[in-house]
Amino acid sequence: MTKLMNLIMDEEGATAIEYGLIAALIAAGIVVATKALGDQVVDTFEFIEKKMAAATATATE
Repeated sequence: MTKLMNLIMDEEGATAIEYGLIAALIAAGIVVATKALGDQVVDTFEFIEKKMAAATATATE
């Protein structure tokens, strides 16, 4: 009975679960931020590509 009470009163497992939940939230935040920034970076490179293509076409005329 003492072992069962010690298991119930043990808070180390709860702490590990809390840290796991925090890590999961941080990972989810990283995924969302990466997705948002990834689209912005792609848009920026596409804009630069179009400007360089236009400049090259003008320079070769």
